[in-house]
This record gives sequence, structure tokens and C-alpha cells, in this order.
Amino acid sequence: MELKLPYIDPADFAATLTNNYSFGNSGAWNSINLMFPENVGEGALQLYIRNDIHYFRGKWKFKEESMFISKDQVGKKGLIDFRVNKSGQIHSASIEGDKRFEWEITEVDGFRFFIPEKYLNLHNGRFPDHFEKYCYNNNIINLQKQILTLSPDDIPSAMLLESKMLEFIYYWIDYLRTEEIDLHFDDISNRHLSAVNNAHEIVQNHINKTLSIKLLSRKVGLNEYDLKKNFKKIYGLPIHQYHIKLRLEQARELIRTTDLPIATISQIIGYSNRGHFSSLYQRFFGTSPLQDRLNSAH
Repeated sequence: MELKLPYIDPADFAATLTNNYSFGNSGAWNSINLMFPENVGEGALQLYIRNDIHYFRGKWKFKEESMFISKDQVGKKGLIDFRVNKSGQIHSASIEGDKRFEWEITEVDGFRFFIPEKYLNLHNGRFPDHFEKYCYNNNIINLQKQILTLSPDDIPSAMLLESKMLEFIYYWIDYLRTEEIDLHFDDISNRHLSAVNNAHEIVQNHINKTLSIKLLSRKVGLNEYDLKKNFKKIYGLPIHQYHIKLRLEQARELIRTTDLPIATISQIIGYSNRGHFSSLYQRFFGTSPLQDRLNSAH
């Protein structure tokens, strides 16, 4: 499949996806939520448009190999593009000297942003090295993890997602000016950082289990206070809320993609009380499990 899209003008970008490729289009906080049509693939984009910058978080998978091609000239309107993927790859057509926006997009999990050149110190010949050094700083890697943990189809997280992306942009612009990053962050020791990351992995691998902070802190070798404080700092939510978020996201995926009874899905993710599960689901997504099941059937 080949997607031919305007890329520099975000409103045209959203309109073309909606009008030419049948993407769903709805407002979400200060953003536009663009959902893949089922016959094309699965996934979503959360697009934020400001006066002279725009940025989006995307996570999707096309059903067939797909390419993105734009007629927009790289650097048009003085905009510099950046792409950061979950795999750790960083790219910029502007910096790398590409003539066209053209790349394979079959499966993507990352974020993109466009910044006017006037905000960036581009006179330094080491600009590409600076961006790489910035992205591979431990604090910025953790910020990227926070961004990539937030799903673009999770409307309740749209505001938090934007705040994290704005942090990433702000620190990048400031780094070009000062060449300082770590001053913006409270110091987290390598030991604490490693322990929190281990705790995060355990939480992800035990979505359907009852979570004990005390037991978790013992497993990773960090006291409860430091674990809770640093987990929220790195991943943007308290441990219990993050655990609930993972459970409900898995439930939504099962509701949308399988024929399993909702009561069974509730059990799978660790909720024996279906009424409690439905109440949490409604508060988190704004729709009931049954409504999501019916919507996914259309």
C-alpha cells in the first residue's frame, strides 16, 4: 500500500488521512485522534497542532507492506523534522539531507515532531551529533520510555502524552543552547534506575496478578518509598494506576479483536468481579466494554 500525504501542514495531513484513506477522526483534549480503518490495519495517531510546531505519537501495523510518500519538500516553511522510534532509531530527513519524505511504514511505534528552524541553533556543524547525544542521554531515554508507554488511542492519557512530548522538545531546544541536560532532572542513581526498570518489567509480565508494592520492592531491592517515588517520576503514573492501565488496555485489545465473553476477559486480566471491571473500564476509556465490543463489530 502506498500513502500519499501532505506532511508539512498538519491539518491537511489529518484531513487527507480522513478523506482519502477513511481514518477515523475525533477530538481528544488539545489533539486530533486518528484511528486506522479495520480493512487497512490497526493502530492510531495522536496529533497535536500548535502555532508553528506540530508533533504526533503513532503506533500502528498495516495489513500489507506500506510506504509513505509526500510531495512536500523537506525543510518547507523552515520546518525541521525528527523521528524517534521505540527500537531506539532516530532520524531527521532535514538533517540527513533527504530530498523527499519517503520511507517504509508497515509497522511503527514512535513519535514525530516538526520545529521551525528559527528555534534551533543550526549553525553548529555538529548538530546531527548533538541530537544523537541528546537522545541517548539516560534521562532522555527514560523520557522516551514514558512517551512510548502512552498509547495514542488512549484518550484519557492525551494530556499527559502531550506534556511529555513538550518536555522532550523543550529539553532538546535548551540542550542546543546550553549543552546541559541532567540539570533539568532530579538525580536518580544508577542503582535506583535499574531497580525501577526491573519493577516495570515485573509489572508488565504479571498484568493479571494482584500487585503487592511491598513484595515488588523486595524483589528489586529498593525500599517502598523510593520505588514508588521514582516509578512515578520515570513512568508518569503511580505503580497501582500503571498496573490498572496495563490491565484495561489488554482487556480492550481482547474485546476488540476476539469473541471471548466479556466476563472471561475480566477473569483473564485478573478481575473476578465483572461489575468492578466494567466500572473501571468505563471511567478509563469513556465507553463500556459492551459498547466497545459492539463498535468493533461494525
